[in-house]
Amino acid sequence: MEETKQAVVPNKIWSAEFLGCGLSSCLFYMSQYILIAGLPLIITAVYGGTAFQAGLAMTYFQIGTILCRPFAGEIIDGFDKRKVLFSTTGIFLLIMIAFNFTTSMNLIFLLRLFHGMIFAIGTTAVAAVAVLVLPKHRKGEGIGYFSVFVNVAMVIGPFLGLTILDVWGTEAFFIFLNICAFLGFYVANRKRLDETLALPRLAKHRPWNFDRFFERHTLPWAIIGVFISFSYSGVLVFVPIMMTEMGQGTMASIFFVLFAITIVVTRPWVGRAFDQLGANKLIYPGFILYFIGIIILSLATSPWWVIASAPIIGLGYGAISPAFQTLGVQAASAERAGAANATYFLSLDIGVGLGSAILSLVIGWVGFAMMYQINACIAIAGLLIYHFYVKRFYKRDV
Repeated sequence: MEETKQAVVPNKIWSAEFLGCGLSSCLFYMSQYILIAGLPLIITAVYGGTAFQAGLAMTYFQIGTILCRPFAGEIIDGFDKRKVLFSTTGIFLLIMIAFNFTTSMNLIFLLRLFHGMIFAIGTTAVAAVAVLVLPKHRKGEGIGYFSVFVNVAMVIGPFLGLTILDVWGTEAFFIFLNICAFLGFYVANRKRLDETLALPRLAKHRPWNFDRFFERHTLPWAIIGVFISFSYSGVLVFVPIMMTEMGQGTMASIFFVLFAITIVVTRPWVGRAFDQLGANKLIYPGFILYFIGIIILSLATSPWWVIASAPIIGLGYGAISPAFQTLGVQAASAERAGAANATYFLSLDIGVGLGSAILSLVIGWVGFAMMYQINACIAIAGLLIYHFYVKRFYKRDV
């Protein structure tokens, strides 16, 4: 009986450690989506700031994230992961509390910079631990489930933040952020991680070179990550603006709800397909669906056509994004899980940052329709790079 029990445990996905990391990740991302939606309103209405200053708050966050992401893997792989989780979630809580005492725009910018820095380390840490506690042959399914927590945060975060800000005001808005941060601290540290996974296994004295901060084996997948996130930024940032110009800006929430629900509903099938059939069975159809969805978006002449593209884009993005993240992590050894996650996440940060800036210029030159057609071509370029270059790094038996 005992042998049977031991044989089953390694195949378990929903362990206390995995669930704690997933919930903590959800709360990390929820705080970010709440601030993306509500902080610009606070800056302009409460502090009398401009739209440019509201945008600067996001810029400072991105700067903090990009600055710290390369060091996140080194921190996670080089120190006791239990202490890293405790420290990052604890500092995150303190930063959220500090928002209650902001008295100037400069202080908001400073807190957003620190928020980006700890966000980079914290999200990488919980993702790395989640990967480590997953069974070896169910990592694709497990990482797929893990990404659902982020999708949930994307759906309910802005809604909760804007509702609280509208009904109860700024003070309640920041108190709610404090509650989210406290819950994130609790769930991440409630179950003590096993020592064999928590303690670092890397040599203490290593040269300061590229390999110390980045995982070379993850780089091919990170290249694709840049293309995916660059293209996705066009959906994330500009769909609400496009629908506002159509006179139905409030309907953008319907788009993102459908987008996220599609990913959540199909996640179990996507994860099992990855583990049982291999990545190619997901990546090629995923890219094709994503391309079709973006083309529909480019041809949309009414909000309902925009909304119709949401589940198609969700099906495609929900297949390719976790597949490449899983392959990037599996390409590295277990003791380099932190560096692998940090390398891949940095590519997403870079892609979203570049996409938001470059595509906004493209819209000014050629409009939304042509921008999305260019965006669809960027997605196809990513598929071609995968087919002719990156695919050779994929090993079916990993």
